[in-house]
Amino acid sequence: MSVVACRIDDKGYSIAADSITVRGYTQDKGTKSTSSKLFETNGLIVGGVGTAEEVGLLQIFANTHQIAHETESSVLEFISEFSDWKKKKMDKAGIENSYLIGMGRNIFYINGWNVMHIVTYEAMGAGMDFALAALYLGHTPREAVQVATELSVFCEMPIQELGRKFD
Repeated sequence: MSVVACRIDDKGYSIAADSITVRGYTQDKGTKSTSSKLFETNGLIVGGVGTAEEVGLLQIFANTHQIAHETESSVLEFISEFSDWKKKKMDKAGIENSYLIGMGRNIFYINGWNVMHIVTYEAMGAGMDFALAALYLGHTPREAVQVATELSVFCEMPIQELGRKFD
């Protein structure tokens, strides 16, 4: 439940996320947490969909670990190291969530062990189809997430957004 969307061009990139959090069958509607899906640390901008537990663990890991190079293979190695670290912390390996990771002049999409370099736009989560349609029509990630919050019962305001401008 959630939506995270991004767009990248020669001027920079933006990653936006909704704020829904759910405990069991109860929705918090973004009124209690503002950082469960989107954070910036150690040169990375990370948006995640899935469990808040894994997003939180990735944030702790990313505070002290870096991605060696702006390549798919380096991002995959980083995710592999995170999985090993997560196994030691919780006795639970693997990557359950999906992520968009912005670093330098690039954004990478991670779904399990699949890593893709994004060259235009991407969206993920329960509101993905709505957000992808909006991005396809030329809307910003913020606007795409807003569309998803209007049309999907699994997405909710407010919208969070982080980005990077290129020189």
